Amino acid sequence: MTLVAATVLLAAQASTAAPSAPASGYVTTETGRLFYEVAGEGPNVVLIHDGLVHRETWDDQFATFAKQFHVVRYDRRGYGKSDVPTVPFSNVDDLEDVYSAVLGKQKATLIGCSAGGGLAIDFTLAHPELVEKLMLVGAVVSGLAPSAHFLDRGGHYPPEIRDDTTKAIAYWSTDDPYFVAPGSAAARQRVKALLTANPQNLRVPWALLRGPRVPALGRLGEIKAPTLIVIGAEDMPDVHAHGGAIQAGIAGARRVVVRNAGHLVHMEQPEEFNRLALEFLAAAPTASPKP
Repeated sequence: MTLVAATVLLAAQASTAAPSAPASGYVTTETGRLFYEVAGEGPNVVLIHDGLVHRETWDDQFATFAKQFHVVRYDRRGYGKSDVPTVPFSNVDDLEDVYSAVLGKQKATLIGCSAGGGLAIDFTLAHPELVEKLMLVGAVVSGLAPSAHFLDRGGHYPPEIRDDTTKAIAYWSTDDPYFVAPGSAAARQRVKALLTANPQNLRVPWALLRGPRVPALGRLGEIKAPTLIVIGAEDMPDVHAHGGAIQAGIAGARRVVVRNAGHLVHMEQPEEFNRLALEFLAAAPTASPKP
């Protein structure tokens, strides 16, 4: 058997091996508990959810990635099974606590969606020594102000809907044209089920969130981790603008637009997303460009 053939065979065996049984628990911080799940062995990967759906948004990735990697997913403060914040908190500090408790402060690749992608950027700037790579899915970056179109979802999301939990769940799972593309029927049903089971996701007290002291937009050039940006073709214009700004700011960053997907590419087009992610995770790191 040639060396190339042996390598291909070993890779195929690794990709089909059963991952270790997932484990779960709580990370206890000074201001509350964070629920997490972990599975698999190998290089560390942390999955960070968006600002609406909790860790279960990664169901199509968690077990698949755990065949080759040590994968962690957790519920950010106020989402899923994590405690609702009652005092000021920092998502960056929470993620550092997850690193300490679950990863022993070892390096990891961060895969973050939307606000989770923005958190991944902020965390990388605060703790560059802990981040191997960045995969940003429909990410937003602190420091780039949203448009009025973004804030009211193009006129589709008035206060009378957002203040009513039942109407809000129906809106996000049925009516919003960007969060999940109209053609992604299975993903829309999944969003409805997750929000129906976890209505607290819609009521996180954002007034308690402490953001970065210095917005990330002007500091993107400090990031040296290899970065892949993934955006759904049917996501809203602001998100595409954020993706372009991130690509322009991080030297060597690559951007991919996925067809037939809105904001939740990993839920809407899981096979294509997983292909992109696994290729990115397997790629050897390249040297950072010289300034």
